[in-house]
Amino acid sequence: MIEMMKNYLPNLRNWVRKHTLKFIVICFFFLTTAIVLWPTIHVTIPVGSVGILYRPLWGGTDLYTVLPEGIRLKWPWDSVTQYDTTIQQKVVSIDVLTKDLLKSKLTVSYQFKVYEENIPMLHKYVGSSYVSKFVEPSIIASVRDAIGKLSSTDAFTLDIAAVQSAIRKGSDLSIINSISPPGIDDVRLVRIVGIEFQDFSFPKEVEDAISQKMVESAKAQSYPFILEAERSEATRKEIEAEGIRKFQDIIRPGLSDSYLRWRGIEATQKLAESSNSKMVLFGQGPTGLPLIMGDMDKTPINSNKSGK
Repeated sequence: MIEMMKNYLPNLRNWVRKHTLKFIVICFFFLTTAIVLWPTIHVTIPVGSVGILYRPLWGGTDLYTVLPEGIRLKWPWDSVTQYDTTIQQKVVSIDVLTKDLLKSKLTVSYQFKVYEENIPMLHKYVGSSYVSKFVEPSIIASVRDAIGKLSSTDAFTLDIAAVQSAIRKGSDLSIINSISPPGIDDVRLVRIVGIEFQDFSFPKEVEDAISQKMVESAKAQSYPFILEAERSEATRKEIEAEGIRKFQDIIRPGLSDSYLRWRGIEATQKLAESSNSKMVLFGQGPTGLPLIMGDMDKTPINSNKSGK
């Protein structure tokens, strides 16, 4: 065995010496080819996306291969279409007609997601423009159908969550019925995650009428409170008047002429002790009470001066 190895190694070295140049040329050729063809033999799948292979030489769209994220190799003649697998959101403005034939504009935000395992069928039978072809038309049709069953008053004042849920379910069913692959029933390709009403508007004349109606309704609802407040105020005044009457009935027996005269003299004495100028006038007779006039030290201003 050792003798065989001794005889084989020299032969191997001789073979390598003879074919070294060929080996270098072949390696250089493959390396150059890889560098030149690199853009066409690889594809980078970003985060949240997958790739669908189209093999023109082997049956077209590959329905069994979904390329995951990262760098993936392919034949130069194959092509890869990328699909976003995250939850996507779109906004659409829709002209809707209510049950009572009132036209309005509704802005709807909807979220959707593709089923990753069924993307090859979505690519083959619908294409990458599936949103504009089927998803958005299904949303618009479901919104118009749901709003068309409600009056203008109920359309945006009832349980909005229930209306949105009905639209989402209707859109899901419409998408299933519209883009099921031939020969396959109930295949889910796209799922509607959520529906939200962002804004709605009526014609200006209708909006003005609704605003006026709401103002009048608020006024009408406030009248009972106003009447209740007035009744409370009337009751308060009645109680106050009754209290004044009872007070007068109680103090009337003690209001003699002598008492009133004494109180008047006492008030006159206190006013006389103040520093400002005043004039005190006494009424006629023994029961006359004093009348005090203050600020008498101010010089009156005459409009007509003598000597002018």
